[in-house]
Amino acid sequence: MSLGDIMGGAGLHVFAEVALLLASGGFLVVGVSIFLRRNRDAFERARHLPLRED
Repeated sequence: MSLGDIMGGAGLHVFAEVALLLASGGFLVVGVSIFLRRNRDAFERARHLPLRED
């Protein structure tokens, strides 16, 4: 029995699938929050911050 057989039978692929789902969900949440209308004012203020001199 080799190490490859042991690791292949351990079922560790589930962790990679869960990590992919979590990362995809996080990306989706950030993407949706960017395009919500309630955040538009905050993004407009942040967009002009580097141009302010006060």
